[in-house]
Amino acid sequence: MMYAYIAFIIIFTKLVSIQTEPNGVTRTWDEAIVLAKRFAAQLTLEEKCNMTEGVASDCTGFVSPVPRLNFNGFCLQGSQSGVGDSVQFSTAFVAGIHISASWDRDLFYRRAVAIGQEFRGKGIHYDLGPMTNINRNALHGRNWEGFGSDPYLSGENAYYYVQGVQNQGVVVTAKHYICNEQESNRTYYPKTGPSQGYSANLDDKTMHEIYLWPFAESVAAGVGSVMCSYNQINGTQACQNRETLNELLKGELQFQGNVMSDWGATKVGLESALSGLDMNMPGQDGLMGYALLSAVKNGSITEERINDMIIRIMTPYFLLGQDQDFPPINLDYDAMKDHYLLNRHLGMAGMILLKNINNTLPLSVNTDKIYSIYGSAASRYIGGIDRPINIVGLDGALYQGGGSGYVRPTYAIDPLTALLIHARDFHLQIQYIVDQDDYVSINRSLDNRKFSGGKCFVFINAWSSEGRDRHNLFAYHGGDKLINTVAARCASTIVIVNSVAQLNLEGWIEHPNVTGVIWSGLSGPEYGPAIVDVLYGKYNPGGKLVFTIAKNDSDYGTNITNTYNSNYTEGVFLDYRHFDKYNITPRYYFGYGLSYTNFSFSELTISKVNQQNHISFSRQRRSASYNNKDLLGMYEPVYTISFTISNIGNVDGSEVPQLYLGFPEEAAEPPKILRGFERVYLAAGESKTVTLVLRQRDISYWNNIDQKWTVASGEYTVWIATSANNADIKLEGFFHI
Repeated sequence: MMYAYIAFIIIFTKLVSIQTEPNGVTRTWDEAIVLAKRFAAQLTLEEKCNMTEGVASDCTGFVSPVPRLNFNGFCLQGSQSGVGDSVQFSTAFVAGIHISASWDRDLFYRRAVAIGQEFRGKGIHYDLGPMTNINRNALHGRNWEGFGSDPYLSGENAYYYVQGVQNQGVVVTAKHYICNEQESNRTYYPKTGPSQGYSANLDDKTMHEIYLWPFAESVAAGVGSVMCSYNQINGTQACQNRETLNELLKGELQFQGNVMSDWGATKVGLESALSGLDMNMPGQDGLMGYALLSAVKNGSITEERINDMIIRIMTPYFLLGQDQDFPPINLDYDAMKDHYLLNRHLGMAGMILLKNINNTLPLSVNTDKIYSIYGSAASRYIGGIDRPINIVGLDGALYQGGGSGYVRPTYAIDPLTALLIHARDFHLQIQYIVDQDDYVSINRSLDNRKFSGGKCFVFINAWSSEGRDRHNLFAYHGGDKLINTVAARCASTIVIVNSVAQLNLEGWIEHPNVTGVIWSGLSGPEYGPAIVDVLYGKYNPGGKLVFTIAKNDSDYGTNITNTYNSNYTEGVFLDYRHFDKYNITPRYYFGYGLSYTNFSFSELTISKVNQQNHISFSRQRRSASYNNKDLLGMYEPVYTISFTISNIGNVDGSEVPQLYLGFPEEAAEPPKILRGFERVYLAAGESKTVTLVLRQRDISYWNNIDQKWTVASGEYTVWIATSANNADIKLEGFFHI
């Protein structure tokens, strides 16, 4: 008997002990703007200009204090997975790509709340996250920080991240605005003038429906700040791009917070300020700050614009009540509480069961007694707890990727350690080899008759980082060779994939002796205990892929460009949309993931929302006083999609019904688009009625000619599926407009 449901209840009970309600005072935007204007009116012009540029501090970024007004400045700190930049006593939470794989909005929110609590506890005013760029290129070095390849799923993650962190009184910074989908050439130096970034070139429909979508969700949630990126958009640098900053963000989306630059992304000062940049970070380069003082005096920029910058800088401060009892800055303060409990649960929730031949998994401690463990990815880094040192041949389990999004863990429990403890507790027999170059020992272990007929675990990994893109999509340190060597002589080989994003699995995935595959992702420092709980059925895996895994690398249809122009010629046909359009069969579809139990679907009902059955915004989404009311009209529910899901297996578990929508031809959309989901937890034999909501925005397309969101006339198709694979469609229905 498996104890998946019991384990879940125990863990969930511990989760509810974490305070998730708002911490401190929150105001409406109108109230905060009034206070920001009063503050700005008391500043001299020199003080105003000074606040537009960062100054030196122990924080990653810092806005100047004004002591005479009892204003102590702002501390800005990364990252989106916890308090980063080598700050100690911080929880290294599971990566963005991993929490997204849970497909669980409640967990999106709980992770964000805990992150916000740690920022607030250290007196940090700004969280420099989340990273909401789209996984356009599988090789992108920062894919691990984001939420995957689909704008709807990324937008849901962004929305709940904003709500969770800002409910703790900490300002969220949505980044990197916008079209920052590769690291290659994000900074290069022309013969004359300042450094530049590659140009992402795309049309309005693609901009609105793919890359702007999650930023719009952040703004709807009430995000206080947006960070502009290193790259150009259609030939103009992001931090001086009037169209994307003033017209799209501050105009169309009615964003009332501030725009800050990525660190060093400001190339020119005056033009950036005129185009919508409010804060130059980290500053100290003379581009804004005091440089704007002379610009005001010579008429190059108006004091009205300077006032607008200060009001936008100060409004989030008052919006989230940072003027009242906000803790003093203390980066060394231990604010971790018992967040490791939540982190362990998040680690399990984002793991994905990809392959399970003849119910190899879960394992039984009563009958599966003998194990051989292979791979450096099972163990800890030789160089210590910090980030990987030898990038070519990684020598340890991965908890996060690299760059500014990295959070230094206070500890990390690797899978091998957790498995050895498990062996102690249940009298299991284990041999292991973590040196992947020692094939003499590996082959000798495979000849060991005492371990013949046992299970074999092979751990592989792939790492990436800000600052560079991956060179290929293969496992690091000869992972494919290791798997094939073991599988050739072990009839039950279970592969655990510890990767930042997509991998090419074709070298071994169809090997008949590879009977189980778990995508462990980047599951944080509780990786070891989490993978053991999944392997032995104490937690029934229910995570789903947030990207497609192709059979051929060229099947993705996009790649890193080595030129200074990145042309988004695929338009809105990205990831599973691209595979659908060209009828390409991937290895694993977007949204795919198995369970230790089975589910059935029935009784699809589609209803139009009217005054009698209107579902409020707050019921569909968490709400706060700082929601952007100007955007709420686009989020009004228009249709409800109801159905019944039943757990028809023998164990408790979860499934993620996914709502895909097919548009009328007028919309020129992909064959189907994700427009809803919910992770549903069911005991064995239990059934639930699930209701998903289609909002006005969900049934609209961006009309390039009319330059507005438009609802097409005609028939819409609704599919309820368990992945983007048409073979996984469980229910189908229609409505007409």
